[in-house]
Amino acid sequence: MKTILFAFLLGLSFAAPAQTSIDEMKKLTPLVGQWKGTASYRMGPGEPQIVQQHETIEFRLNGAVLQIEGTGTVGDRTVHHALAMVNFDSNQKKFFFRSYLSDGKMADAQFQVTAEGVYTWGFDYPGRKMRYVITIAGNQWKETGEYSPDGTQWTRFIEMNLTRQ
Repeated sequence: MKTILFAFLLGLSFAAPAQTSIDEMKKLTPLVGQWKGTASYRMGPGEPQIVQQHETIEFRLNGAVLQIEGTGTVGDRTVHHALAMVNFDSNQKKFFFRSYLSDGKMADAQFQVTAEGVYTWGFDYPGRKMRYVITIAGNQWKETGEYSPDGTQWTRFIEMNLTRQ
Protein backbone atom coordinates (compact mmCIF):
# COMPACT_ATOMS: atom_id res chain seq x y z
CA MET A 1 0.00 0.00 0.00
CA LYS A 2 2.85 2.40 0.87
CA THR A 3 4.39 1.75 -2.56
CA ILE A 4 1.17 2.64 -4.35
CA LEU A 5 0.74 5.81 -2.27
CA PHE A 6 4.36 6.83 -2.92
CA ALA A 7 3.96 6.27 -6.68
CA PHE A 8 0.74 8.30 -6.68
CA LEU A 9 2.32 11.22 -4.79
CA LEU A 10 5.39 11.10 -7.01
CA GLY A 11 3.14 11.29 -10.06
CA LEU A 12 1.38 14.33 -8.62
CA SER A 13 4.68 16.09 -8.02
CA PHE A 14 5.52 15.81 -11.73
CA ALA A 15 2.01 16.67 -12.92
CA ALA A 16 1.77 20.04 -11.16
CA PRO A 17 4.91 21.58 -12.73
CA ALA A 18 3.96 20.14 -16.14
CA GLN A 19 0.50 21.70 -15.94
CA THR A 20 1.96 25.02 -14.79
CA SER A 21 4.29 24.97 -17.78
CA ILE A 22 1.46 24.22 -20.23
CA ASP A 23 -0.71 26.95 -18.67
CA GLU A 24 2.09 29.51 -19.07
CA MET A 25 2.72 28.40 -22.66
CA LYS A 26 -0.93 29.13 -23.50
CA LYS A 27 -0.05 32.83 -23.15
CA LEU A 28 1.90 32.42 -26.42
CA THR A 29 -1.14 31.25 -28.41
CA PRO A 30 -1.59 34.62 -30.21
CA LEU A 31 1.77 33.99 -31.93
CA VAL A 32 0.70 30.68 -33.48
CA GLY A 33 0.06 30.63 -37.22
CA GLN A 34 1.44 31.44 -40.63
CA TRP A 35 2.48 35.08 -40.93
CA LYS A 36 3.60 37.02 -44.01
CA GLY A 37 4.58 40.60 -44.70
CA THR A 38 7.61 42.83 -44.94
CA ALA A 39 10.59 43.52 -42.77
CA SER A 40 12.96 46.45 -42.97
CA TYR A 41 16.52 45.63 -41.87
CA ARG A 42 19.12 48.34 -41.32
CA MET A 43 22.57 46.82 -40.96
CA GLY A 44 24.87 49.84 -40.97
CA PRO A 45 24.75 53.09 -42.91
CA GLY A 46 22.64 53.52 -46.01
CA GLU A 47 19.12 52.58 -46.91
CA PRO A 48 17.40 49.72 -45.10
CA GLN A 49 16.92 46.42 -46.89
CA ILE A 50 13.26 45.52 -47.44
CA VAL A 51 12.56 41.78 -47.38
CA GLN A 52 9.52 39.55 -47.69
CA GLN A 53 9.18 37.92 -44.28
CA HIS A 54 7.43 34.64 -43.51
CA GLU A 55 7.02 33.26 -39.98
CA THR A 56 5.71 29.77 -39.22
CA ILE A 57 4.86 29.33 -35.56
CA GLU A 58 3.41 26.23 -33.94
CA PHE A 59 3.24 24.42 -30.64
CA ARG A 60 5.19 21.16 -30.35
CA LEU A 61 5.31 18.40 -27.72
CA ASN A 62 1.66 18.80 -26.69
CA GLY A 63 2.07 22.54 -26.13
CA ALA A 64 5.26 22.36 -24.07
CA VAL A 65 7.41 24.09 -26.73
CA LEU A 66 6.70 26.86 -29.23
CA GLN A 67 8.66 26.53 -32.47
CA ILE A 68 9.27 29.69 -34.50
CA GLU A 69 10.78 29.61 -37.98
CA GLY A 70 11.37 32.85 -39.83
CA THR A 71 12.58 33.36 -43.39
CA GLY A 72 13.33 36.67 -45.09
CA THR A 73 13.76 36.79 -48.85
CA VAL A 74 14.59 39.33 -51.53
CA GLY A 75 13.41 37.88 -54.82
CA ASP A 76 14.65 34.27 -54.91
CA ARG A 77 17.47 34.93 -52.43
CA THR A 78 17.13 34.04 -48.74
CA VAL A 79 18.74 36.78 -46.64
CA HIS A 80 17.57 35.64 -43.21
CA HIS A 81 16.63 32.20 -41.91
CA ALA A 82 16.18 31.50 -38.20
CA LEU A 83 14.64 28.88 -35.95
CA ALA A 84 13.76 29.40 -32.30
CA MET A 85 12.29 27.35 -29.50
CA VAL A 86 10.47 28.81 -26.50
CA ASN A 87 9.48 26.89 -23.39
CA PHE A 88 8.49 27.65 -19.82
CA ASP A 89 10.45 26.13 -16.96
CA SER A 90 8.03 25.78 -14.05
CA ASN A 91 10.88 25.20 -11.57
CA GLN A 92 12.60 28.50 -12.44
CA LYS A 93 9.27 30.17 -13.24
CA LYS A 94 10.46 31.76 -16.47
CA PHE A 95 10.48 31.34 -20.22
CA PHE A 96 13.55 30.21 -22.12
CA PHE A 97 14.17 31.25 -25.73
CA ARG A 98 16.91 29.72 -27.86
CA SER A 99 17.42 30.83 -31.46
CA TYR A 100 19.51 29.43 -34.27
CA LEU A 101 20.61 31.08 -37.51
CA SER A 102 21.32 29.32 -40.79
CA ASP A 103 24.98 30.36 -40.54
CA GLY A 104 25.40 28.28 -37.37
CA LYS A 105 25.11 31.08 -34.81
CA MET A 106 22.83 30.67 -31.84
CA ALA A 107 21.70 32.71 -28.88
CA ASP A 108 19.93 32.16 -25.59
CA ALA A 109 17.59 35.05 -24.93
CA GLN A 110 15.43 36.42 -22.16
CA PHE A 111 11.74 36.15 -23.06
CA GLN A 112 8.76 37.69 -21.29
CA VAL A 113 5.06 38.12 -21.77
CA THR A 114 4.72 41.79 -20.83
CA ALA A 115 0.99 42.14 -21.57
CA GLU A 116 -1.66 40.20 -23.44
CA GLY A 117 -0.31 39.88 -26.99
CA VAL A 118 2.95 41.70 -26.17
CA TYR A 119 6.23 39.80 -25.96
CA THR A 120 9.74 41.04 -25.34
CA TRP A 121 12.92 39.16 -25.93
CA GLY A 122 16.59 39.98 -26.12
CA PHE A 123 20.14 39.00 -25.38
CA ASP A 124 23.57 40.42 -24.74
CA TYR A 125 26.63 40.06 -26.93
CA PRO A 126 30.04 41.29 -25.83
CA GLY A 127 29.85 45.05 -26.37
CA ARG A 128 26.17 45.26 -27.32
CA LYS A 129 22.67 44.47 -26.22
CA MET A 130 19.73 43.45 -28.41
CA ARG A 131 16.05 43.82 -27.59
CA TYR A 132 12.88 43.05 -29.53
CA VAL A 133 9.21 43.79 -28.92
CA ILE A 134 6.46 41.79 -30.65
CA THR A 135 2.90 43.10 -30.52
CA ILE A 136 0.02 40.97 -31.78
CA ALA A 137 -3.28 42.79 -32.36
CA GLY A 138 -5.86 40.57 -34.04
CA ASN A 139 -4.26 39.31 -37.24
CA GLN A 140 -1.47 41.90 -37.24
CA TRP A 141 2.08 41.36 -35.97
CA LYS A 142 4.43 44.26 -35.43
CA GLU A 143 7.97 43.66 -34.24
CA THR A 144 10.79 46.08 -33.66
CA GLY A 145 14.39 45.30 -32.86
CA GLU A 146 16.98 47.63 -31.35
CA TYR A 147 20.60 47.39 -30.31
CA SER A 148 22.71 49.35 -27.84
CA PRO A 149 26.39 49.35 -27.01
CA ASP A 150 25.71 50.30 -23.38
CA GLY A 151 22.01 49.67 -22.59
CA THR A 152 21.17 53.38 -22.47
CA GLN A 153 21.11 54.58 -26.09
CA TRP A 154 19.14 52.37 -28.48
CA THR A 155 19.12 52.26 -32.28
CA ARG A 156 16.32 50.55 -34.22
CA PHE A 157 17.58 48.15 -36.86
CA ILE A 158 14.54 46.09 -37.77
CA GLU A 159 10.82 46.55 -38.14
CA MET A 160 8.46 43.78 -39.22
CA ASN A 161 4.83 44.14 -40.18
CA LEU A 162 3.09 40.82 -40.79
CA THR A 163 -0.43 39.55 -41.34
CA ARG A 164 -1.76 36.17 -40.24
CA GLN A 165 -2.56 34.03 -43.28
